[in-house]
Amino acid sequence: MVRANGASEQWLVSAALLLALVAAPDAGAMDPWEAGNGDNQPLYTKNTLSHGFVQQHDLDDVFAPPSNDVDCMIVPTLAGHSYEARINGTRVEFDWGMCGSCPQFERVDVNGAILTEDVGVVNEGGGESNDRSVRWIATANTTLEYVRVTGDTSFPEGPNEVYTIRFWDTTYSVPRWNNSSGQVTVFLIQNLVQAPVTVNVDFYNAAGLQLASTGTTLQPHGLFVFNTGTVPQLANQAGHAYVSHTAGYGGLAGKAVALEPATGFSFDTPLMPIPD
Repeated sequence: MVRANGASEQWLVSAALLLALVAAPDAGAMDPWEAGNGDNQPLYTKNTLSHGFVQQHDLDDVFAPPSNDVDCMIVPTLAGHSYEARINGTRVEFDWGMCGSCPQFERVDVNGAILTEDVGVVNEGGGESNDRSVRWIATANTTLEYVRVTGDTSFPEGPNEVYTIRFWDTTYSVPRWNNSSGQVTVFLIQNLVQAPVTVNVDFYNAAGLQLASTGTTLQPHGLFVFNTGTVPQLANQAGHAYVSHTAGYGGLAGKAVALEPATGFSFDTPLMPIPD
């Protein structure tokens, strides 16, 4: 009888704990990144993404529609650098432009105003809903910009509605260009994605002083050929460069070729991504 009573008491305790967990209003919506102050609003989130970092979240929300789960993540940026946040590894169908009540993915400011909408990782406009990307070129050094994931507002989502988010600084570096001592440098930059992208090239001397910049819209699979000898500010100068863009991580390929007409020599310097 003692064992039976002990077993009964243990079962009652377990049942009570289970009921308490089910009744707790936040239990179903607490993925590992929602602890502390939570991440439902940009102003209060403490979750920060950094280059190459990977996180898994869920869109679980215990409340009935139109309530929905919201995940906000800080994305620190440097002016002139380019960035990408990408969602995949999910069965969730995100909005690709046709469904206002579907889950959303976007870059926002501290007040929640949208700064950049998402696009398909591969085929934008083709209904690609499970692989979404936000890509932008930063205009300021800031820690007050965010990416935000919003759950569906038409039906409740559970703990199996998970997604993986990745974040990259997509800026390329070019360690060498030279327009002095009889050399002139030509940049060749190729667009590897199936959409038009913005490409900016900023030129610096060895001391880190910005000398000039140029930009273009590069068409799908297009090639940008730029002769730096046409820029007066770069005459008799040498240094390094940064290439920022909206092609996403690994979305460009290219090099800077320093030509020496007097000897026929050429010196190739490839675009270098920040290692993942």
